[in-house]
Amino acid sequence: MRSVLGLAALAALAMLSCGGGTSSSPPCFTPQPGSIYFNRDAVFVANTGSSSISAFQTIDFTPGYTGGGVCGSPFPMNAPPTALGGGALSDMGLVVVSQAQKSISLYPVNILTSVLSAPLFTITTRYTPVAVASVGAFFYVANAEGSVSAFRASANGTVTELAGSPFPAGSGPVAIVAADQSYPLPNLLYVANSQSNNISAYSLDPNTFEPIPVAASPYAAGEGPASIVIAPAMLPNPFGPRLVMVANKLSNNVSVFSSAGDGSLTPVPGSPFPAGAPPSSVGIATNLLPLKFAYVTIPGSNEIAGYSIDGTSGALTPLAGSPFPAGVGPLSAVVADGYLFAANNGSNDLSVYSIDQSSGALTPVAGSPFPVGQSPTAVLYFQVPQ
Repeated sequence: MRSVLGLAALAALAMLSCGGGTSSSPPCFTPQPGSIYFNRDAVFVANTGSSSISAFQTIDFTPGYTGGGVCGSPFPMNAPPTALGGGALSDMGLVVVSQAQKSISLYPVNILTSVLSAPLFTITTRYTPVAVASVGAFFYVANAEGSVSAFRASANGTVTELAGSPFPAGSGPVAIVAADQSYPLPNLLYVANSQSNNISAYSLDPNTFEPIPVAASPYAAGEGPASIVIAPAMLPNPFGPRLVMVANKLSNNVSVFSSAGDGSLTPVPGSPFPAGAPPSSVGIATNLLPLKFAYVTIPGSNEIAGYSIDGTSGALTPLAGSPFPAGVGPLSAVVADGYLFAANNGSNDLSVYSIDQSSGALTPVAGSPFPVGQSPTAVLYFQVPQ
């Protein structure tokens, strides 16, 4: 894990990220004066059925740790959460979307304890928000009506919608992902459209951060795209290509694209790759370069399919031992820092696996699966500053 926080960092951010919520039964994590803490990145789970968010820290999943997780978890929400976004490295707290209430909220996150404070703002939209992604102080919301709303959040808790928002997307957007590229390349935004079976691609204006459609957009995917993920550039070229992967729920496969610096997409050889059954989400192990492994949740069979990634072409090959068992109805998954986190919608828990760095095999960590709230639908890895 990459987070190292000392007293100076804690003091500098205390006013904007102080703790909230009620205390849970000990032993939940409480920082001690004069101590330096490692591995404080967080994992948040949106519990749609119980209108709450469960919170863990990555140290909760390491061998020998006996702490009780995040104090106050699960945190009650005013509306059923259905999608999560943001992160300390994107200048954001936790962005919580409620599809049912058509609301978007921003919650400050204590970077040491991962406790959620009262929201800085909650806005109600005239559209149906289904997914959210962020770049810096900007966040972008995919709307079921076929558009993307763009906002800027400020440190004082105000939020402003960008001129021209919402911007056109395809039919039936269900997922959105952003790529924060190194200057002078533009930041990128991709939207998976479940009804038009394609991907809308945008570059972000370097001054206004307005989404600008890539010339050849949209790009054909499989049938019924359900989720989308983008991975960092593969070595040795630090500026590209990136890999974009899409889980296609209705055609039972995974589309894989290489992403050029301008955001244009090219299918890799052999794409799409079979998943065997309807997939719901896809994640890429980004702690290894060149990229080596990808994982797809299969809720109908309560499994997670694993693939090796060809370091040159980006093509996928099933891993030995795949698929791996999960909880009931693994609906959403994220891969980060050598772990895979899967929210099991049917069994109301979070499966956590360590990833073998050589074979890609998944091994449940001690204590997995971990209880969460009712009907979890989304999971987010929240990385704090180093």
